[in-house]
Amino acid sequence: MLPIQKIALTLIACMGFAASAFAAPININLTNPTSRTGIDSNSTYASAYNYSASGLNMTLTGWTYGVKEITTNTTCKTWKPGLPKNNPTNCKTWNTQTTKSPDNKAKQTLVGNFGSSNGLGVEKASSPNHAIDNEGGYFDMVLLSFSSLVTLEGIDLGWISNDSDVSILAFNGNAGQLSFAGKSWESLLGNGWVSAGNYYNVGSNPKAVNPLNIASQYWLIGAYNPLLDTIVKDKYVKVPEPSALMLLGLGLLSLVAVRRRKI
Repeated sequence: MLPIQKIALTLIACMGFAASAFAAPININLTNPTSRTGIDSNSTYASAYNYSASGLNMTLTGWTYGVKEITTNTTCKTWKPGLPKNNPTNCKTWNTQTTKSPDNKAKQTLVGNFGSSNGLGVEKASSPNHAIDNEGGYFDMVLLSFSSLVTLEGIDLGWISNDSDVSILAFNGNAGQLSFAGKSWESLLGNGWVSAGNYYNVGSNPKAVNPLNIASQYWLIGAYNPLLDTIVKDKYVKVPEPSALMLLGLGLLSLVAVRRRKI
C-alpha cells in the first residue's frame, strides 16, 4: 500500500446539540512527530507516534492481522549413535522449517518513519514489507486517536507501489467497543465502527475523503480491505484493484477537530 505523510483536520466547536467548524483546517505532518513512545533499538521504529497541533493531540499506532507460525521437522540433522538412520524415531535433532500464514485477529505492530518524502509504514521488516499493504491476506491499518472529535477531510500519501486503494473507518460506539485487539477487521462494522468510505487510486496528491462529514475521535486508515467491501455498500465506494503497497505520508490533509464549549 503506501505511507501516510500528512493529515488535515477541522476543529468543530460544539454548543448544545449544534456543531460548527472553524474556518482553517489543521494539517499534521506525520513524518514530524512531537514525540515517540516505545522506541525500538532500531530508532526508525516505535510503538506509537505522538503529535500536537493547534491545541489538538493525536497518537498514531500501527495494526495488522496477526500471524500464525507453524514449525515442522524436515530432515534429520543428527542421528542417535548406533541406531539405523532410516527410522525417524532415531533422529536426535531435526532441521526445521517455519511457515507463516495470516490470522484474522488484529494485533498491534510497530510504526516506522521512512523519511519526509516517503512517510510512515507499519511492521519491522525490509522494504517494501514495512509498507501499509493488503498483500497475502494481510490488511494493515493505522489508528489515529485524537484528544477531541475531528472530521477527517483529506489524506496525503507518500511512497506507493502497485496501487493506492484505501479503506477508512470511524468510531462512533461506546467505550467498551473501542478495543479491537484480537478481533477481525470485518467484525468491527456494526460494533462501534462505521465506514467512511473506500477510495480507489488515491495517489500521491492530496485526496478528499469522508464526504458524509463523519466526526470521530478515533480513525482507522489502511490498505483497501475487500472484507469490508462485502459488508459496506455506499455510493462513494469504487471497487479497487488488489495488492496495495503504500507509506502513509499521511498528511491527514483536512481534519476538523470537535471541541466542547466550556460553560
